[in-house]
Amino acid sequence: MITREAASAPAVAGELDAFLGAAGSDPEFRDVLTRPWIKPVDRRGIAVALAKKVGCGKLVQDFVGLVAERGRMDHLGEITEAYRALVDEELGQARARVRSAVPLTEEEKRQLGARLEQALGKRILVEEHVDSTLLGGFVAQVGSLILDGSLDGQLARMRERLARG
Repeated sequence: MITREAASAPAVAGELDAFLGAAGSDPEFRDVLTRPWIKPVDRRGIAVALAKKVGCGKLVQDFVGLVAERGRMDHLGEITEAYRALVDEELGQARARVRSAVPLTEEEKRQLGARLEQALGKRILVEEHVDSTLLGGFVAQVGSLILDGSLDGQLARMRERLARG
């Protein structure tokens, strides 16, 4: 991995996130970069210009330019997520995607992260998303492990037990 050699893998992941945030906030920009009739060299120039504006380094500028030129901007989110997973694996950490009915306090995030670290043996980075469709509690996912502490999940388990008798 080029970023490993440069010891900048986490920084590159941050720059890719910044680029995705900027690109995602402007629907016109996203449309231009995904239209097949726009010349590849023009798509590259537009992507590189946005990367510069966001403050991305040369490596990320070149990468997003190549992705745009090849007409694959609609896959950049998945590419970035796969890259982040490689970086996390390299650093011995994992990301917990936590959906909660209400925002968690910093102490609750810390406690949840500590429990997950203890169970998985890796440093856990908690990424919280408030999900108003949950009745209460939270659902945490780390890779394929899902910890359902939501009221919805508890009610579903209770319903299942009652149905079985």
